[in-house]
Amino acid sequence: MLWAAESIYEGTWASGPAPIEVQWVELMREYGWSWQEYAETPEYPKRVAWDLMVARRDAENSRNQQQNQPQGR
Repeated sequence: MLWAAESIYEGTWASGPAPIEVQWVELMREYGWSWQEYAETPEYPKRVAWDLMVARRDAENSRNQQQNQPQGR
């Protein structure tokens, strides 16, 4: 599990969706959910929350990369 998480965080993960354990931790961290709250949340809202979190992070990373690139003239 640690290898998968490191690969995801380094941006080198290319093995499909993140393992469910990584999703658990990230969703609980992102939304401040306890394990009990996570367990009680239906699957569809968890999937939507995950997809939105990933989309937002991807957009933020893209924006940061664009801002850090030298401007050509």
